[in-house]
Order: sequence, then structure tokens, then C-alpha cells
Amino acid sequence: MNSVQTQQIADFLKALGEFNRLSLVYELCRCQDPQNAMCLCDCCSVDASVVSRHLKILAEQGVVTSEKKGREKTYTLNRAEVARQLRALADDIEDKV
Repeated sequence: MNSVQTQQIADFLKALGEFNRLSLVYELCRCQDPQNAMCLCDCCSVDASVVSRHLKILAEQGVVTSEKKGREKTYTLNRAEVARQLRALADDIEDKV
């Protein structure tokens, strides 16, 4: 693994490594439909603007995807990408043994 790949994994894990962001991921795991920031506030006990900032970081790392409909932006967990990145890391760890 080269330094660019290592940095990408570090950034991905950093996005997941913050308590509120991981709480948002867990909440989105339970959701079948896209959610807006207001709907996700309860899982973190923070206001919508803070949730929006966390969702932006998660989106930058490909953890969530967003869709804008009018003035509302909704978020969905990018399950396949999260699983792929975590699986790739786990595979690298196991292959090194």
C-alpha cells in the first residue's frame, strides 16, 4: 500500500472516528429512506447545522451520498462503499499475518 492509499484510508477512518459522525452512520444504517439533517438531529443530540457539517465530512469521504430536492438535501448511507473500504482494510490486515 502506498502513501496515497494510506492517507485515503486514514481520512476515511477519521471521518468515521468521531462520535457524532459514527452515530449518524448507525442511524442511517437503520433508515430505508433518505434523511435530512433535521431528521438526524435526535441521534446525536446536536442541532441541524452541526449535523450538516458532520454529513458534509461523511459525504467527502464517500460514506454518505446526498440528493438535493428543492431546498432540502437528503442523505443516504453509501453501504456498498463503506463495506468495500472496511473489507479492503480487513483483507490487508489479514493478508499481512
